[in-house]
Amino acid sequence: MEVKAAEILWTRSVENCGMRYIFFQLVILRRHQHLLDVYGDNMKISKEECLNYVAKRLGTGLRNKVKECRSKGVIIGGRKDGSLKESPILKLTNFYRKALKDNVPDVQKMKTAIFSSLFHTSSTDKAPKQNKCPTGVTPWCFYQRALANDEKPKSHSSIKAMLSEQVLKKYCLGIKGLQTTNC
Repeated sequence: MEVKAAEILWTRSVENCGMRYIFFQLVILRRHQHLLDVYGDNMKISKEECLNYVAKRLGTGLRNKVKECRSKGVIIGGRKDGSLKESPILKLTNFYRKALKDNVPDVQKMKTAIFSSLFHTSSTDKAPKQNKCPTGVTPWCFYQRALANDEKPKSHSSIKAMLSEQVLKKYCLGIKGLQTTNC
């Protein structure tokens, strides 16, 4: 049903609108391979992957790796600090999506941003791993920002508490009728 409807829409697009579809997502392509030849041999349709789909595949791969290791008796997910739980998987997925989106034309910058987010999230007070994070006075990494300002970097746990407090104040201030002293 979907396949036939897509084929009808695509062929009508030339007749009615004078336009052609030139690309579609890879997810659709796997199910509808024959749509590549809707316009004949003279017009090829390219395949493009959706950024969200690519990031989702990373999260799925990490979850599957946790299950696979658990079945072998190795626990990389759990309640211990530093284990691979759902929240770090979501964080890594979001960092991955942002790294791709922000550096889309340059593959080397994409790789650097992906590795910097991976090292940043695995960093601790005992073993800081922010060497790949962007440097300067205004980077997103609190550690590099402190070094640029000639300050001692704060503890990783205190940063999380401070950020959550700042976020709460930001959102509480924007709500009309809410007293900010309660935030």
